[in-house]
Amino acid sequence: MKINEKSLAKYAGSGVPPDREGFLLKKGVLHKAFQRRWFILKGNLLFYYEKRADKDPLGVLVLEGCTVELSDLEDGFMFMLHFPGTSSRTYVLAADSQEDMEGWMKALSGASYDYLKICVTELQKTLKDLETNSNLALLKGAVKERKNLVESGFIKDSSMSASSSSSNHVATHHRHNPFNADYSFDRGSVSSQSENSPDYTDSSRVSTVEKKARTFLEMHADLSEQISEISKLWLEANPHSKLKWPSNKNCT
Repeated sequence: MKINEKSLAKYAGSGVPPDREGFLLKKGVLHKAFQRRWFILKGNLLFYYEKRADKDPLGVLVLEGCTVELSDLEDGFMFMLHFPGTSSRTYVLAADSQEDMEGWMKALSGASYDYLKICVTELQKTLKDLETNSNLALLKGAVKERKNLVESGFIKDSSMSASSSSSNHVATHHRHNPFNADYSFDRGSVSSQSENSPDYTDSSRVSTVEKKARTFLEMHADLSEQISEISKLWLEANPHSKLKWPSNKNCT
């Protein structure tokens, strides 16, 4: 389409750098001859001028929805811009070389908004995959580093500590009162009779343990006697010791 709107003309001549520019041959609509025009591609707008030095474009093509294809004519480096729809239109363009034709076809194919939207979506997906893989790599590295530290003994394994703590909590040791009447003392050693022990009635097989409660004074006297015996034995083995055994035996 041909337009002369000032806004587009101003945008075409603005300082925005073009995506691509150069001469192309454009096939006319009424006159089928090719005419040489100066083309400037900015975003999804393709401006064309009669001369390179012109300020106002002859027209502009909005590239949304168009397809870029090689021309059916094999004469020269020609390609087509096809716009589908009720008012379909096909523009035939020709470049000066194979390299120039390929460059224009690639630039025009990627100029539409739909194409850029697809590219952005793919880039976002790629970035998300990279972030996910990076997080997984960091997690695996942290797990491996922790395992190495545990094996080296720098840190303790919390799972093993929890298991050990749990087992220690279950295996609780029961305390018994040594002054309980169910226990009898024999020179400082403690012996007890289990409540779950079978009741033997045959006196010829086992002897009944006499249960006897002892007072503090009785235990004190018993221990004092033991200390006296040990002290006498030590003095006999060390006759040159300055320690002397007291004459009063009650001072214990």
